[in-house]
Amino acid sequence: MVNKMNVERFINARKALGMSQAELCEGICTQATLSKFESSGRTPAVRILVQLCARLGLKLDDVFPINQPAKLEVHHILDTAEFKLITSEYESPLADLDGISFDHLSDEGKMQYFFIKGYLTALTDEPISDSLYYFNMILNDLDNEHRTIYSQLAYTGSGVAYSRNNENEKAEFYFQKVFDDLQKLLLNSNKAIWRALNMIYYTAEYYNRIGDYKTSDGLLNYGYDVCSDKRVTYYIAKICFLRAQNLKARNGDEAQIIEELNDAKAFSRLNHNYKLIEKIESFEEQSV
Repeated sequence: MVNKMNVERFINARKALGMSQAELCEGICTQATLSKFESSGRTPAVRILVQLCARLGLKLDDVFPINQPAKLEVHHILDTAEFKLITSEYESPLADLDGISFDHLSDEGKMQYFFIKGYLTALTDEPISDSLYYFNMILNDLDNEHRTIYSQLAYTGSGVAYSRNNENEKAEFYFQKVFDDLQKLLLNSNKAIWRALNMIYYTAEYYNRIGDYKTSDGLLNYGYDVCSDKRVTYYIAKICFLRAQNLKARNGDEAQIIEELNDAKAFSRLNHNYKLIEKIESFEEQSV
């Protein structure tokens, strides 16, 4: 289902370029076909309309808009998939993303898609080339001046991909770029907070993986303070669990480890993060 054809947008674009109907339709269709479209909104064949729009520098969606509910549904799928990164549910968002049509996405929607897809491939140990392809679509194309938060997310994701590929020198390069800009992030919406915590957490996880527990803990404590200050709970469970792992690796106080694990389980239950509960329980069994 589509909304009413935006013929006026089409005509204005043609006139702005100083093109006559004859010039526009040359080699594409008859002038009569174009005239009927402009005067009465009679839609030509899709192949013709696409070529006419391209000649005017328009997208099909500019004159043949998708209905708003369809766009809202696509963005809901993207937001849900992004949230599932927090709860480590990777299979269902991969399937959902595969069903998204790029015709329904703005440039920001495409960046969100590539950021999520890149993380999902990195976190499920798919080939690193796949992950880097998705992140490079942001860094080298859609946000090549690196002005949006998606570039920071792509840096973080690239670090995750290299870290899981045991290329720590390359991972460090990207995580350092993230670390340098953490204080500049604007935490002015729930989505912005999720994304900042994403960067903080995965940078902390990297330092855990290379045995730099002091740096990891510093980032985790910062992330915990963000959660507390902004009153969001989604990342607290993961933060507490990683702090417990850092303590265990340093032969820290057993009572403090148990406290961190109990907090991690409590917040996991609160947010229905059953995947994390399984990881915590497995860690507890191995620690006995």
